[in-house]
Amino acid sequence: MSRFALIGLLACVCLGLTACGVETPMETAAPPAPRRRQAKPPALEALAPGADEEPYAYDASDRRDPFKPLIAASKAAAPAVEDKANCPPLQDFELASLKLIAIVWGDLGRKAMLKAPNGRGYSVSEHMLIGRHCGRVQRIDSNAVVVEQTRRDAQGKVMKEEVVLRLREQEG
Repeated sequence: MSRFALIGLLACVCLGLTACGVETPMETAAPPAPRRRQAKPPALEALAPGADEEPYAYDASDRRDPFKPLIAASKAAAPAVEDKANCPPLQDFELASLKLIAIVWGDLGRKAMLKAPNGRGYSVSEHMLIGRHCGRVQRIDSNAVVVEQTRRDAQGKVMKEEVVLRLREQEG
């Protein structure tokens, strides 16, 4: 047993010696941060123009106003009857060929459902363009849709006409 006691004593001495050999680092004082100097505002006399100096004047001629938008909003021109480049699908049909199927109204306004000759249904709201002659939906009533369209007659006069698409009563 003395052998085990001797080994234990030797281990305690080794641990004690290694713990004593650790030195704590000395704290070094950091040099104090330099103080900022307070900037003094210039004297009012230095800012005022002298008697011999000419006062500055800005000439705004031939320059645009920086507060006006770069792109000016122009009023929307009336749609041209001949311009069919980017027409919505409802402008491919005559108004007479469109059939009013349903009218729905609620908190978000009124909408109407039109059936085109190709068998598809389209949702329409007020102020939408429909028909080949750029008709505009003026109002949607409880049983009809009123469309105002412009046409040119044989003499070239522009004529406005109202077309009413009525909801059919149920048959039978």
